[in-house]
Amino acid sequence: MTSIPNSNSKIVAISDPHLGQCGADGLGQYSLLSTRSSTNRVAAFVDAVASFSAGDPVTLLVAGDLLDLSLAYFGDAVEDLRALLAAIAAAAVRIDEVVHVVGNHDQHVWSMHSEERRLLSHLRDGRVPSTGITAADKAAYHVTSRAGESHVLLRPLVEKIFEGSPPPKVTIAYPSYERSLTDDVTLYVTHGHLFGGIYTELSSLVGDRLAGLPHDRVAATVNQPLVELVYWLLGETGEGVGADGLVESIYTDMQRGSISKVRDLVVRLVEQILPHGVLWRVLGSLERRIVVDAVMSVLSKILLSPSTITATSADRFADLQETRDGLRAWLSAIEWPTQAQTVAIYGHTHVWDDWEVPDTRVHSWNLSTWLVEPDHPPPRSGFLAIHGAEARWVDI
Repeated sequence: MTSIPNSNSKIVAISDPHLGQCGADGLGQYSLLSTRSSTNRVAAFVDAVASFSAGDPVTLLVAGDLLDLSLAYFGDAVEDLRALLAAIAAAAVRIDEVVHVVGNHDQHVWSMHSEERRLLSHLRDGRVPSTGITAADKAAYHVTSRAGESHVLLRPLVEKIFEGSPPPKVTIAYPSYERSLTDDVTLYVTHGHLFGGIYTELSSLVGDRLAGLPHDRVAATVNQPLVELVYWLLGETGEGVGADGLVESIYTDMQRGSISKVRDLVVRLVEQILPHGVLWRVLGSLERRIVVDAVMSVLSKILLSPSTITATSADRFADLQETRDGLRAWLSAIEWPTQAQTVAIYGHTHVWDDWEVPDTRVHSWNLSTWLVEPDHPPPRSGFLAIHGAEARWVDI
């Protein structure tokens, strides 16, 4: 594990604020931390943070989906963030650092941050982009160290909000963030989409082709373009697609037999790969049909016969045991030492959980969400208050 300096500040950890989402109260989805919502909980949140901080500096840590850029406008999301931080500043709460761990809904922020760091800033300075960049950073998508890196997009905004006082450090981390809580306790944070649903399936499918790369880097790199596609589809089609909805749409199309668009795509692909067949004296068209049928059969098994298309992506409301199994598999894949005393934080599923991972010294917390969705029970919203090795949940 990366050795990260100990910090004496208290930590307020939340997940899934989904800032920018503000449908009509009682009708659409809306964030409880958006001041544009008449039923927002911003004042209650700020009061609870102020009570916990008791005048001490606080790190505000967000375990993914800080901004909701799937359906919300970018300007609305950033305005919600500005208003939330302004409320904290007005309450004289001292924020020493804002840590943004990237989730699937704010993946586009990571794309822009990466391009700024990897390419645009160099061009602005009149430099060739590869100059001074390590070989690892020449990849299309880079990942941070577990300590994160300076958030080039949001830092100026945050510094302006806290003008007149020492500005908070602003950190972005992807796919994970880590820091020492005490000499023998480590905090580990990631967003749960990387160990659940279609995102995990894709990175597992091609992981063996990316030999030599750490598991978390493979997942982060492989899933970035997929996340961009899913949320482009959401923007074009509405909430009926989503990640699992995309899989279900593909499966449903495959059941249409010879008129399936997926089958037609596979046919054209096989025709390109096997224009004349492979086996001598075997009719090329027959051979290609056998290959197509085999490919379609494999695809059907991979998709596991999803149910009918639903209005909300199922991986966000996954079975609790499935989510726990996914976390254990993720920790195993990144070779997290079982003897390390760890506070592990994640989100994504919008379902609160407090779990001691068996046969390890890992205490995990799923921090639920601040997003109200009419088709689901009200979320258990709050924050994990961390001070040294002590972590306790504060309901709001």
